[in-house]
Order: sequence, then structure tokens, then C-alpha cells
Amino acid sequence: MRFTTGERPVRSVLVVDIDRATSSDVARRLAESFSMAGDRCVLVETDSRGGTKAAGFSDLIDGASLDGIAVDSEAHSLAVISAGRATSADTLSADGVDDALSKLLERFEHVILTCAPMPQFADALALAPLVDAVILVVSSGKTRRQKAIDARDALRRVGANILGAVLSEEKRGRFR
Repeated sequence: MRFTTGERPVRSVLVVDIDRATSSDVARRLAESFSMAGDRCVLVETDSRGGTKAAGFSDLIDGASLDGIAVDSEAHSLAVISAGRATSADTLSADGVDDALSKLLERFEHVILTCAPMPQFADALALAPLVDAVILVVSSGKTRRQKAIDARDALRRVGANILGAVLSEEKRGRFR
């Protein structure tokens, strides 16, 4: 799977939940597909509201070295980075986010990020202008059309390049 927008390849992708869909699963599968194709890829969780004891993306934003933060997975050439030790979403509005993404893009061919769901949280609006593309994840039977449209419009207002949407939690058999 390869993405391009015009003549520029898409290397950093933000996968965004609309109303608590399953973006982490979609992001993981996307990262695994790049990895299985032989591309070095990193999956990054950016929602640090729960806080963890492990160093992660928030620490990278604060200037920490990438060494020791990116954890290699067993799946091909895929690394994973947790949200980190910060307990505030304000970390994503800090100046260090752009530098952190640059560090990741120096080491990895693809950076796949997940964040807190829209519209409950504004994390996606802070991150979307900094990445090459955004994929929206809507939940079948749960996400209201207007809520998805509002999220799309809000992302467009901040300059997001929306690649499209993924329908999640669809009952098996309907599209077979």
C-alpha cells in the first residue's frame, strides 16, 4: 500500500477516531502493512491522558532521544512508541511536536499516529497540520453522519490533508 498526494509521498499519517471508534486497530493494521512490505515503520500513540511510566512520544516532544523510546515489535520492521509520561494533552500543542516528528521521519519511512477521539478532544486538530495525511475512522451504526462531517470540516479548517475514511466495526458478511 502506497500513498501519494500529488507528487509528494505520504510518510506521516494521523489515524483519527470519530466518536470513539477503533482507530488504534486501524492504525496498527496500516503500520503492519507497511512493515510487511519491507518499510521501516513506527506506530505512535499520542494520547497521554492516562500517563504511563514508560518514556514515549511526550518525552520525545520534550527533547528526549529516540533511543530507548521506540520499542521494536516482533512484526517485521515495525516499532511502537507509547504516549509517554506526560499527563496533559497540552504537550501536543508544544513547539516540540514538529521536531519530534522530524526525528521519527529521519529514522522511519512511515510514521503512523493515533490520538484521542474527535470531537471530545482537540488533539487531532493540533496534529493534523503537522502530518502528511489524515485517515478518519467511523464506527458502523454508532458514528452519526453529521458528527463525521463536522470532524472532517474541522480538520479541513486547520489544513489537514484527509485521505479518506475507514468504516470500522461492520458486522461480518455484509460486504462479502
